[in-house]
Amino acid sequence: MLKINRIIPLVILLSLLMAQGKMNGIGIGHFYQYQGINNAADGITELTPSFQEKVSFSNPSTWHNLKFAYLSLSYGGNQNSLEERSVTNGYSSLSNAIFLIPIKSKSSFGFSLSPYIDQRVNMIEEDSTLFFETNDSSYTFTRAFNRSGGILSFKIGSSYKINEKISLGVLYNVLSGSSRQSESIYFGGSSIVQSSRARYNGIISDIFLSAELFNDFNFYMKITNTIKSLEVAFEQGHLFDDVNGNGYHDYNPPYYDFPYPDSVSTYPEKRYKNIHSPQGYKFSIQKIIRKRTSLAFEYDIMNDNSNIDDVDFMLPISNWIKQTQSFKTSLVHYPGIYSLNLLDKFSLKAGFAYRSHMLNFSNLEITEIGYSIGIGFRFKPVGNQIDINYYFGNREYFDISDKEFIQQLQVGISLADIWFVKRRQK
Repeated sequence: MLKINRIIPLVILLSLLMAQGKMNGIGIGHFYQYQGINNAADGITELTPSFQEKVSFSNPSTWHNLKFAYLSLSYGGNQNSLEERSVTNGYSSLSNAIFLIPIKSKSSFGFSLSPYIDQRVNMIEEDSTLFFETNDSSYTFTRAFNRSGGILSFKIGSSYKINEKISLGVLYNVLSGSSRQSESIYFGGSSIVQSSRARYNGIISDIFLSAELFNDFNFYMKITNTIKSLEVAFEQGHLFDDVNGNGYHDYNPPYYDFPYPDSVSTYPEKRYKNIHSPQGYKFSIQKIIRKRTSLAFEYDIMNDNSNIDDVDFMLPISNWIKQTQSFKTSLVHYPGIYSLNLLDKFSLKAGFAYRSHMLNFSNLEITEIGYSIGIGFRFKPVGNQIDINYYFGNREYFDISDKEFIQQLQVGISLADIWFVKRRQK
Protein backbone atom coordinates (compact mmCIF):
# COMPACT_ATOMS: atom_id res chain seq x y z
CA MET A 1 0.00 0.00 0.00
CA LEU A 2 1.31 3.45 -0.96
CA LYS A 3 1.93 5.74 2.00
CA ILE A 4 2.39 9.41 1.13
CA ASN A 5 4.66 11.07 3.68
CA ARG A 6 4.67 14.49 2.10
CA ILE A 7 2.47 16.10 -0.58
CA ILE A 8 3.20 19.36 -2.37
CA PRO A 9 0.75 20.79 -4.92
CA LEU A 10 1.82 20.09 -8.47
CA VAL A 11 0.72 23.49 -9.67
CA ILE A 12 3.85 25.32 -10.84
CA LEU A 13 3.11 29.01 -10.32
CA LEU A 14 6.49 30.65 -10.08
CA SER A 15 9.77 29.07 -10.99
CA LEU A 16 13.19 29.73 -9.59
CA LEU A 17 14.58 29.11 -13.06
CA MET A 18 12.12 30.90 -15.33
CA ALA A 19 13.80 32.68 -18.23
CA GLN A 20 11.89 35.97 -17.99
CA GLY A 21 9.67 35.96 -14.94
CA LYS A 22 6.15 34.78 -14.36
CA MET A 23 4.63 36.83 -17.19
CA ASN A 24 6.31 34.54 -19.71
CA GLY A 25 4.51 31.47 -18.35
CA ILE A 26 0.95 32.81 -18.63
CA GLY A 27 -1.00 31.33 -21.54
CA ILE A 28 0.91 31.07 -24.81
CA GLY A 29 3.80 33.24 -23.60
CA HIS A 30 5.11 36.75 -23.12
CA PHE A 31 3.99 39.47 -25.57
CA TYR A 32 6.90 41.77 -26.42
CA GLN A 33 4.68 44.86 -26.65
CA TYR A 34 3.79 44.42 -22.96
CA GLN A 35 7.26 45.19 -21.64
CA GLY A 36 9.74 47.99 -22.19
CA ILE A 37 10.47 49.56 -25.58
CA ASN A 38 9.71 48.03 -28.97
CA ASN A 39 12.74 49.49 -30.75
CA ALA A 40 15.55 51.92 -29.96
CA ALA A 41 14.56 54.56 -32.52
CA ASP A 42 11.02 55.29 -31.26
CA GLY A 43 11.39 55.24 -27.50
CA ILE A 44 8.47 54.40 -25.25
CA THR A 45 5.58 55.59 -27.47
CA GLU A 46 4.38 53.95 -30.68
CA LEU A 47 2.25 56.50 -32.52
CA THR A 48 3.91 59.79 -31.58
CA PRO A 49 6.97 60.77 -33.68
CA SER A 50 10.17 60.24 -31.71
CA PHE A 51 12.79 59.28 -34.29
CA GLN A 52 12.54 62.61 -36.12
CA GLU A 53 10.02 65.42 -36.30
CA LYS A 54 6.86 63.94 -37.87
CA VAL A 55 8.38 60.43 -38.12
CA SER A 56 7.80 57.28 -36.04
CA PHE A 57 9.09 53.96 -37.32
CA SER A 58 6.19 52.22 -35.53
CA ASN A 59 3.53 54.40 -37.18
CA PRO A 60 3.18 53.83 -40.97
CA SER A 61 1.05 56.96 -41.44
CA THR A 62 4.23 59.01 -40.81
CA TRP A 63 6.65 57.12 -43.08
CA HIS A 64 6.19 59.37 -46.11
CA ASN A 65 7.67 62.27 -44.08
CA LEU A 66 11.10 60.65 -44.30
CA LYS A 67 13.53 62.31 -46.71
CA PHE A 68 15.48 59.12 -47.35
CA ALA A 69 15.02 55.36 -47.29
CA TYR A 70 16.05 53.81 -43.97
CA LEU A 71 17.31 50.48 -42.75
CA SER A 72 17.06 50.35 -38.96
CA LEU A 73 18.21 47.57 -36.62
CA SER A 74 17.60 47.40 -32.86
CA TYR A 75 19.14 44.99 -30.38
CA GLY A 76 17.79 44.66 -26.85
CA GLY A 77 18.95 43.16 -23.59
CA ASN A 78 16.41 42.41 -20.83
CA GLN A 79 16.73 41.50 -17.16
CA ASN A 80 13.97 40.44 -14.76
CA SER A 81 14.55 39.95 -11.04
CA LEU A 82 12.72 39.18 -7.79
CA GLU A 83 14.55 41.02 -5.06
CA GLU A 84 13.32 39.10 -2.00
CA ARG A 85 14.06 35.73 -3.63
CA SER A 86 17.42 36.89 -5.06
CA VAL A 87 16.41 35.56 -8.47
CA THR A 88 17.75 37.29 -11.59
CA ASN A 89 17.23 36.18 -15.20
CA GLY A 90 18.27 37.86 -18.42
CA TYR A 91 18.23 37.44 -22.17
CA SER A 92 19.11 39.45 -25.27
CA SER A 93 18.10 39.30 -28.92
CA LEU A 94 17.39 41.33 -32.06
CA SER A 95 14.28 43.30 -31.15
CA ASN A 96 13.43 44.93 -34.49
CA ALA A 97 14.61 45.15 -38.10
CA ILE A 98 12.81 47.56 -40.41
CA PHE A 99 13.29 48.84 -43.97
CA LEU A 100 11.32 51.91 -45.13
CA ILE A 101 11.10 53.60 -48.52
CA PRO A 102 9.35 57.00 -48.84
CA ILE A 103 8.01 57.71 -52.33
CA LYS A 104 8.04 61.39 -53.39
CA SER A 105 6.87 62.54 -49.92
CA LYS A 106 3.39 61.33 -50.86
CA SER A 107 3.39 57.67 -49.95
CA SER A 108 5.69 54.99 -48.62
CA PHE A 109 6.33 51.28 -48.38
CA GLY A 110 8.07 49.25 -45.68
CA PHE A 111 8.43 45.93 -43.93
CA SER A 112 9.86 44.75 -40.63
CA LEU A 113 10.71 41.63 -38.67
CA SER A 114 10.45 41.43 -34.88
CA PRO A 115 9.61 38.92 -32.11
CA TYR A 116 5.93 38.85 -31.13
CA ILE A 117 5.71 36.23 -28.37
CA ASP A 118 8.58 34.68 -26.41
CA GLN A 119 8.01 31.20 -25.00
CA ARG A 120 11.29 30.45 -23.24
CA VAL A 121 10.26 28.86 -19.95
CA ASN A 122 12.18 26.55 -17.61
CA MET A 123 10.36 25.76 -14.38
CA ILE A 124 10.65 23.41 -11.43
CA GLU A 125 8.54 23.16 -8.31
CA GLU A 126 9.35 25.69 -5.59
CA ASP A 127 9.99 22.81 -3.16
CA SER A 128 11.66 20.42 -5.55
CA THR A 129 11.52 17.16 -3.58
CA LEU A 130 8.63 14.84 -2.80
CA PHE A 131 8.91 11.58 -0.83
CA PHE A 132 6.79 8.44 -0.83
CA GLU A 133 7.23 4.92 0.51
CA THR A 134 6.21 1.60 -0.97
CA ASN A 135 7.30 -1.96 -0.15
CA ASP A 136 9.47 -0.59 2.70
CA SER A 137 11.51 1.50 0.26
CA SER A 138 11.77 5.30 -0.04
CA TYR A 139 11.85 7.20 -3.32
CA THR A 140 12.27 10.85 -4.25
CA PHE A 141 11.11 12.66 -7.35
CA THR A 142 10.97 16.16 -8.86
CA ARG A 143 8.85 17.69 -11.62
CA ALA A 144 9.91 20.17 -14.28
CA PHE A 145 8.41 22.00 -17.25
CA ASN A 146 10.44 23.35 -20.19
CA ARG A 147 9.35 25.31 -23.25
CA SER A 148 11.47 27.05 -25.90
CA GLY A 149 10.67 28.91 -29.09
CA GLY A 150 8.29 31.71 -29.92
CA ILE A 151 6.34 33.58 -32.57
CA LEU A 152 7.82 36.04 -35.07
CA SER A 153 6.01 39.00 -36.57
CA PHE A 154 6.57 39.93 -40.22
CA LYS A 155 4.93 43.27 -41.02
CA ILE A 156 4.21 44.89 -44.38
CA GLY A 157 2.92 48.45 -44.40
CA SER A 158 2.31 51.56 -46.44
CA SER A 159 1.14 55.14 -46.05
CA TYR A 160 -0.64 57.73 -48.18
CA LYS A 161 -0.79 61.49 -47.68
CA ILE A 162 -4.35 62.65 -48.35
CA ASN A 163 -3.62 66.36 -47.89
CA GLU A 164 -1.29 68.62 -45.92
CA LYS A 165 -3.00 67.77 -42.63
CA ILE A 166 -4.23 64.16 -42.89
CA SER A 167 -2.47 60.91 -43.78
CA LEU A 168 -3.37 57.22 -43.51
CA GLY A 169 -1.35 54.08 -42.97
CA VAL A 170 -1.95 50.35 -43.00
CA LEU A 171 0.08 47.47 -41.56
CA TYR A 172 -0.39 43.73 -42.06
CA ASN A 173 1.14 41.59 -39.33
CA VAL A 174 1.84 37.97 -40.32
CA LEU A 175 2.51 35.74 -37.31
CA SER A 176 4.35 32.43 -37.51
CA GLY A 177 6.60 30.30 -35.33
CA SER A 178 6.90 27.17 -33.28
CA SER A 179 7.78 25.94 -29.81
CA ARG A 180 8.94 22.72 -28.20
CA GLN A 181 7.75 21.66 -24.78
CA SER A 182 8.54 18.90 -22.32
CA GLU A 183 7.16 17.89 -18.94
CA SER A 184 9.24 15.49 -16.89
CA ILE A 185 9.27 13.67 -13.58
CA TYR A 186 12.52 12.43 -12.06
CA PHE A 187 12.64 9.30 -9.86
CA GLY A 188 16.31 9.35 -8.86
CA GLY A 189 17.41 7.11 -11.70
CA SER A 190 16.17 8.62 -14.98
CA SER A 191 13.44 11.01 -16.04
CA ILE A 192 10.07 10.10 -17.51
CA VAL A 193 9.44 12.70 -20.23
CA GLN A 194 6.41 13.85 -22.21
CA SER A 195 7.45 16.09 -25.13
CA SER A 196 5.44 17.99 -27.71
CA ARG A 197 5.71 20.57 -30.48
CA ALA A 198 3.39 23.45 -31.40
CA ARG A 199 3.30 25.41 -34.69
CA TYR A 200 1.53 28.77 -34.92
CA ASN A 201 0.15 31.06 -37.65
CA GLY A 202 -2.16 34.10 -37.84
CA ILE A 203 -2.68 37.54 -39.44
CA ILE A 204 -3.48 40.85 -37.73
CA SER A 205 -4.13 44.22 -39.39
CA ASP A 206 -3.66 47.78 -38.14
CA ILE A 207 -5.06 50.99 -39.62
CA PHE A 208 -3.36 54.28 -38.72
CA LEU A 209 -4.45 57.92 -38.90
CA SER A 210 -2.33 61.05 -38.49
CA ALA A 211 -3.97 64.48 -38.37
CA GLU A 212 -2.77 68.00 -37.66
CA LEU A 213 -5.69 69.51 -35.76
CA PHE A 214 -4.17 72.99 -35.62
CA ASN A 215 -0.73 74.54 -35.36
CA ASP A 216 1.62 72.60 -33.06
CA PHE A 217 -1.11 70.11 -32.02
CA ASN A 218 -1.35 66.66 -33.64
CA PHE A 219 -3.58 63.61 -33.26
CA TYR A 220 -2.68 59.97 -34.01
CA MET A 221 -4.80 56.83 -33.92
CA LYS A 222 -4.47 53.09 -34.53
CA ILE A 223 -7.25 50.49 -34.87
CA THR A 224 -6.30 46.81 -34.52
CA ASN A 225 -8.36 43.96 -35.93
CA THR A 226 -7.71 40.25 -36.44
CA ILE A 227 -7.96 38.97 -40.00
CA LYS A 228 -7.01 35.37 -39.17
CA SER A 229 -6.87 34.50 -35.49
CA LEU A 230 -3.80 32.71 -34.21
CA GLU A 231 -4.11 28.94 -34.45
CA VAL A 232 -1.83 26.14 -33.34
CA ALA A 233 -1.07 22.66 -34.63
CA PHE A 234 -0.15 20.59 -31.56
CA GLU A 235 1.77 17.33 -31.88
CA GLN A 236 2.47 15.27 -28.79
CA GLY A 237 5.19 12.64 -28.60
CA HIS A 238 5.06 9.28 -26.87
CA LEU A 239 5.88 9.12 -23.15
CA PHE A 240 9.41 7.69 -22.69
CA ASP A 241 12.07 6.89 -20.12
CA ASP A 242 15.03 9.21 -20.83
CA VAL A 243 17.72 6.66 -19.99
CA ASN A 244 20.57 8.58 -21.68
CA GLY A 245 19.54 11.83 -19.94
CA ASN A 246 19.68 14.20 -22.93
CA GLY A 247 15.98 15.16 -22.89
CA TYR A 248 15.26 13.73 -26.38
CA HIS A 249 13.63 10.47 -27.42
CA ASP A 250 16.57 8.89 -29.24
CA TYR A 251 19.42 6.36 -29.25
CA ASN A 252 22.71 7.22 -27.57
CA PRO A 253 24.72 4.00 -27.29
CA PRO A 254 25.34 2.25 -24.99
CA TYR A 255 22.13 3.74 -23.50
CA TYR A 256 18.75 3.39 -25.18
CA ASP A 257 15.59 5.29 -24.27
CA PHE A 258 12.56 3.13 -23.58
CA PRO A 259 10.44 2.44 -25.50
CA TYR A 260 12.70 2.53 -28.54
CA PRO A 261 11.97 5.58 -30.75
CA ASP A 262 11.29 3.50 -33.88
CA SER A 263 8.80 1.27 -32.07
CA VAL A 264 6.31 4.07 -31.29
CA SER A 265 4.81 7.02 -33.12
CA THR A 266 3.50 10.44 -32.10
CA TYR A 267 -0.12 10.95 -31.18
CA PRO A 268 -2.48 12.38 -33.83
CA GLU A 269 -1.99 16.08 -34.44
CA LYS A 270 -4.55 18.40 -32.84
CA ARG A 271 -5.47 21.83 -34.17
CA TYR A 272 -6.80 24.67 -32.05
CA LYS A 273 -8.17 27.83 -33.61
CA ASN A 274 -8.70 31.28 -32.16
CA ILE A 275 -6.14 31.01 -29.35
CA HIS A 276 -5.21 34.70 -29.80
CA SER A 277 -7.47 37.27 -31.47
CA PRO A 278 -6.57 40.87 -30.52
CA GLN A 279 -8.90 43.77 -31.17
CA GLY A 280 -8.59 47.32 -29.87
CA TYR A 281 -7.51 50.87 -30.47
CA LYS A 282 -4.80 53.33 -29.50
CA PHE A 283 -4.73 57.10 -29.76
CA SER A 284 -2.17 59.77 -28.99
CA ILE A 285 -2.05 63.56 -28.82
CA GLN A 286 1.11 65.59 -29.32
CA LYS A 287 1.86 69.20 -28.47
CA ILE A 288 4.92 71.01 -29.81
CA ILE A 289 5.92 73.03 -26.77
CA ARG A 290 8.99 74.72 -28.25
CA LYS A 291 11.29 74.41 -31.25
CA ARG A 292 12.10 70.71 -31.86
CA THR A 293 10.56 69.67 -28.51
CA SER A 294 7.25 67.88 -28.03
CA LEU A 295 5.10 66.48 -25.23
CA ALA A 296 2.83 63.49 -25.97
CA PHE A 297 0.19 61.36 -24.25
CA GLU A 298 -0.80 57.91 -25.51
CA TYR A 299 -3.58 55.56 -24.39
CA ASP A 300 -4.62 52.14 -25.67
CA ILE A 301 -6.94 49.29 -24.80
CA MET A 302 -6.55 45.84 -26.32
CA ASN A 303 -8.94 42.90 -25.90
CA ASP A 304 -8.12 39.31 -26.72
CA ASN A 305 -11.31 37.77 -28.10
CA SER A 306 -9.89 34.26 -28.16
CA ASN A 307 -11.90 31.14 -27.38
CA ILE A 308 -9.70 29.08 -25.08
CA ASP A 309 -12.20 26.95 -23.20
CA ASP A 310 -11.39 23.82 -25.23
CA VAL A 311 -7.62 24.27 -25.34
CA ASP A 312 -5.90 21.44 -23.46
CA PHE A 313 -2.33 21.43 -24.75
CA MET A 314 0.44 21.82 -22.20
CA LEU A 315 0.67 25.25 -20.56
CA PRO A 316 2.85 26.19 -17.61
CA ILE A 317 0.19 28.54 -16.19
CA SER A 318 -3.28 27.93 -17.62
CA ASN A 319 -4.48 31.52 -17.52
CA TRP A 320 -4.59 34.15 -20.24
CA ILE A 321 -4.44 37.92 -20.56
CA LYS A 322 -7.87 38.93 -21.86
CA GLN A 323 -7.47 42.71 -21.70
CA THR A 324 -4.61 45.18 -21.51
CA GLN A 325 -4.79 48.92 -20.93
CA SER A 326 -1.82 51.24 -20.99
CA PHE A 327 -1.07 54.91 -20.56
CA LYS A 328 2.19 56.49 -21.71
CA THR A 329 3.62 59.97 -21.77
CA SER A 330 6.84 61.12 -23.43
CA LEU A 331 9.00 64.21 -23.78
CA VAL A 332 11.16 64.32 -26.90
CA HIS A 333 13.77 66.75 -28.18
CA TYR A 334 14.52 66.12 -31.87
CA PRO A 335 17.90 66.50 -33.58
CA GLY A 336 18.48 69.45 -35.89
CA ILE A 337 18.53 68.59 -39.57
CA TYR A 338 20.60 71.42 -41.01
CA SER A 339 22.43 72.76 -37.95
CA LEU A 340 26.23 72.46 -37.85
CA ASN A 341 26.28 72.70 -34.06
CA LEU A 342 27.43 69.40 -32.53
CA LEU A 343 24.87 69.60 -29.70
CA ASP A 344 22.02 69.94 -32.20
CA LYS A 345 22.88 66.51 -33.60
CA PHE A 346 21.72 64.86 -30.36
CA SER A 347 18.13 63.83 -29.59
CA LEU A 348 16.71 63.16 -26.14
CA LYS A 349 13.74 60.98 -25.14
CA ALA A 350 12.13 60.46 -21.72
CA GLY A 351 8.91 58.68 -20.87
CA PHE A 352 6.58 57.04 -18.36
CA ALA A 353 4.34 53.99 -18.84
CA TYR A 354 1.56 52.37 -16.83
CA ARG A 355 0.12 49.00 -17.91
CA SER A 356 -2.73 46.94 -16.51
CA HIS A 357 -3.38 43.32 -17.55
CA MET A 358 -6.65 41.55 -16.71
CA LEU A 359 -6.53 37.75 -16.58
CA ASN A 360 -9.23 35.56 -18.09
CA PHE A 361 -10.10 32.99 -15.41
CA SER A 362 -9.50 34.88 -12.21
CA ASN A 363 -10.48 38.44 -13.24
CA LEU A 364 -7.43 39.55 -11.30
CA GLU A 365 -4.96 42.22 -12.36
CA ILE A 366 -1.23 42.47 -13.08
CA THR A 367 0.14 46.03 -13.12
CA GLU A 368 3.39 47.49 -14.40
CA ILE A 369 4.95 50.93 -13.94
CA GLY A 370 8.03 51.89 -15.95
CA TYR A 371 10.25 54.77 -16.95
CA SER A 372 12.53 55.28 -19.94
CA ILE A 373 15.32 57.60 -20.99
CA GLY A 374 17.14 57.67 -24.28
CA ILE A 375 19.64 59.53 -26.39
CA GLY A 376 20.31 59.61 -30.13
CA PHE A 377 23.08 60.97 -32.31
CA ARG A 378 22.51 62.03 -35.91
CA PHE A 379 25.43 61.93 -38.35
CA LYS A 380 26.14 62.24 -42.07
CA PRO A 381 24.08 64.55 -44.35
CA VAL A 382 21.47 61.87 -45.11
CA GLY A 383 20.58 61.53 -41.42
CA ASN A 384 22.08 58.29 -40.14
CA GLN A 385 21.35 57.90 -36.45
CA ILE A 386 22.48 55.88 -33.43
CA ASP A 387 19.97 55.47 -30.56
CA ILE A 388 20.31 54.11 -27.03
CA ASN A 389 17.31 53.67 -24.72
CA TYR A 390 17.12 52.43 -21.13
CA TYR A 391 13.86 51.26 -19.52
CA PHE A 392 13.33 50.30 -15.88
CA GLY A 393 10.17 49.45 -13.97
CA ASN A 394 8.40 46.99 -11.71
CA ARG A 395 5.50 44.59 -12.07
CA GLU A 396 3.09 43.54 -9.32
CA TYR A 397 1.22 40.23 -9.29
CA PHE A 398 -1.95 39.41 -7.41
CA ASP A 399 -0.69 36.12 -5.95
CA ILE A 400 2.89 36.83 -4.83
CA SER A 401 4.26 39.51 -2.52
CA ASP A 402 7.49 40.09 -4.46
CA LYS A 403 7.72 42.83 -7.05
CA GLU A 404 9.31 41.85 -10.32
CA PHE A 405 11.92 44.40 -11.37
CA ILE A 406 12.43 44.95 -15.09
CA GLN A 407 15.39 46.49 -16.90
CA GLN A 408 15.88 46.82 -20.64
CA LEU A 409 18.66 48.34 -22.74
CA GLN A 410 17.99 48.97 -26.43
CA VAL A 411 20.72 49.93 -28.92
CA GLY A 412 19.89 50.75 -32.53
CA ILE A 413 21.40 52.09 -35.71
CA SER A 414 19.46 53.61 -38.62
CA LEU A 415 21.18 54.00 -42.00
CA ALA A 416 19.75 56.20 -44.75
CA ASP A 417 20.08 56.28 -48.54
CA ILE A 418 18.32 57.82 -51.55
CA TRP A 419 15.90 55.66 -53.56
CA PHE A 420 13.70 56.39 -56.61
CA VAL A 421 15.73 59.46 -57.57
CA LYS A 422 17.10 59.81 -61.09
CA ARG A 423 20.76 60.50 -60.62
CA ARG A 424 22.55 62.98 -62.86
CA GLN A 425 24.98 61.50 -65.38
CA LYS A 426 28.65 62.20 -64.63
